[in-house]
Amino acid sequence: MDIATRARSERIPGEATRLVEAAAAQELLLRITGSVAVHLHCSAHNRLMQELGRRPFYDIDFWARDRDHRRIDAFLQGEGYEADPAARGLREWGIKRQIFAHPDTGIKIDIFMDALVMAHSIGFLDRLELAVPCVTLADLLLSKLQIHELTVNDLVDLTVLLGEHRFGTDVDGDIGLERIVTVLCDDWGFWYSADLNLSRLHDWVGRPDLVQEVADRVRARIGELKEHLAGAPKSRRWRLRAKIGTRKRWYETVEEVS
Repeated sequence: MDIATRARSERIPGEATRLVEAAAAQELLLRITGSVAVHLHCSAHNRLMQELGRRPFYDIDFWARDRDHRRIDAFLQGEGYEADPAARGLREWGIKRQIFAHPDTGIKIDIFMDALVMAHSIGFLDRLELAVPCVTLADLLLSKLQIHELTVNDLVDLTVLLGEHRFGTDVDGDIGLERIVTVLCDDWGFWYSADLNLSRLHDWVGRPDLVQEVADRVRARIGELKEHLAGAPKSRRWRLRAKIGTRKRWYETVEEVS
């Protein structure tokens, strides 16, 4: 890692928190998600992100309210960020997303509005005020479990997240189990992707460079979540889609904006 990359990576968590606070001063709601949120939520284990080979931070992901999109645009430009020309036309296609970059620091910002629409969709408009400066642990976990093709970076994030936090309630600062079950037991495709990802994570944490105690804790929490999901009632929509199974693609393809 070169000096500039290291400096940018080390600066990003503080910059993300600063932007949330500066936005709040203007009555704008931003919440950090993605790998930076994992780092901030997991102070006891975030050192593992580098030790397990996760790439350095180079961007900040936020969730926000779409009704604020014009004010957020003005706010970030006032903070020195420039809107990405490649993302200017996204709204015309019904995509509620904004992308910015800082010309001096090289930090990129990606903002999803009202819902994360990727391989699976997660509506979060009514969830943004439940935690600060990051999204809730449950929503952060869901954002990782929805990925169709997990990368090593995603597996590291999941390891750190489940290595540090137990399942419980949002109010207690744990991973809100009710939120996870509600979302996954209403959407068979999302449930199926999450189940595959949890199984892959279960195998992945057997790597020799991970402390056994952490691996055991992650595997125990995977087992706990799978047990709750198996026993929870499923919606009619879930049951109907389950009958089709994998004969039909159960996830959306995702194209990255350059």
